[in-house]
Amino acid sequence: MLSVLISFTICLFYMADIYARSDRNKRRWRSQAEEDPLTGLPNLRALESHLQSCPQQAICSLRIDNLDFLSRHYGLMMGVDCKRQIIRALQPLLGAADKVFQVPGSELILVLDGPEPSSRLNHMVAVLNHKKFSWHNQPLDLEFGAAWGRDDGQGEGLYQMLGQLSWLSEQAGSERRVLALDEEQDLVVDQTTEQVRLLMRVKQVLKDRALMLYAQPIQNPEGEGYHEILTRMRCGDSVIMPDRFIPLIVQFNLSQRFDMLVLETLFSMLHKHPGQRFSVSLLPATLMQKNSAGQIIALFQRYSVSPELITIEVTEEQAFSNADTSRQNLEALRAFGCAIAIDDFGTGYANYERLKHLQADIIKIDGCFVRDILTDPLDAIMVKSIVEMARAKQMSVVAEYVESEPQKARLLELGVNYLQGYLIGKPQPLGE
Repeated sequence: MLSVLISFTICLFYMADIYARSDRNKRRWRSQAEEDPLTGLPNLRALESHLQSCPQQAICSLRIDNLDFLSRHYGLMMGVDCKRQIIRALQPLLGAADKVFQVPGSELILVLDGPEPSSRLNHMVAVLNHKKFSWHNQPLDLEFGAAWGRDDGQGEGLYQMLGQLSWLSEQAGSERRVLALDEEQDLVVDQTTEQVRLLMRVKQVLKDRALMLYAQPIQNPEGEGYHEILTRMRCGDSVIMPDRFIPLIVQFNLSQRFDMLVLETLFSMLHKHPGQRFSVSLLPATLMQKNSAGQIIALFQRYSVSPELITIEVTEEQAFSNADTSRQNLEALRAFGCAIAIDDFGTGYANYERLKHLQADIIKIDGCFVRDILTDPLDAIMVKSIVEMARAKQMSVVAEYVESEPQKARLLELGVNYLQGYLIGKPQPLGE
């Protein structure tokens, strides 16, 4: 009898230990399921749990402009480290009941407890916009904006609200300000609905290979030169301009598919324009893809197009990028025989040290230096200095947005080689 009692007691202790270990494992697994493994921050699942127990707190989307782009340049861990730096900067501004949650992409979610979330959030955004951030001693060009609202945190309503806050914070980021969802609700609903429709149209155009190509002339004083290829999309009886669809293409990772379709459409039409030269812009994400240069070169070979007829236009960010993949793709295209043009030069990343080491063939001076060149002596000095540096490197210079004869005369006087703008010619459908 005693042995049975002892055995029963041992079994009870054993079962209690198993239950305790199981309970500890469940708590650990639940904790891991609610934590982002890279940043160590609670994730969306944790946010939903938190709002169920603490409803009616202010939910804020903090937007970090340029983070996605910089992460493609410097790698995933740059974005992770950047968010950690941001959290450290915010820590003194957060109350005991405030929470920070990790979401994918260029945002953090803040849940603020207490009154006046708008004024608190404005202060946080101002602090972040004045703070310097870096990655491996390389300064990062970040801008911050935010949007906030209130929700009970229940089910699909939360995720719909997070989507609306994400869109609204993106609009706020470009102006470094804070927007309230309840004041912009109608605009957000209309715009997000329109964005969804436009995205569906963009995907259909890419699927149907139905891009519209336009060409705008770029000419020297003798009227010789080439044409820049510009893209449009048709929606019913209207034409959609690039400033509306390009951001969606970039946001939804359609850049390479779009650029390859532009090139293939152009190459298939080149037999109608024998001997003519064209320039084509590539989106930043395309050059960040491994072997994108190889795929582009394969298109040249498939359509028997001479690389000397095509100039590849890239932005300053791409030209001066430290990312190995972008640099290797540009070097491969240039070695193949394509000229490389730097578009919108002088607007962001360029300086004389970088220009000195730049491996390209053409510089396109941004229109912000051309618009007031007749009245602003600093613009003339900037253009003259760029021309002289380019000449020393045996590079050609194109001035964009030339709209009057006096502008044209002044630019040629300063040494610009080629001109582009409505004075030279407006974009026309390719083939007309």
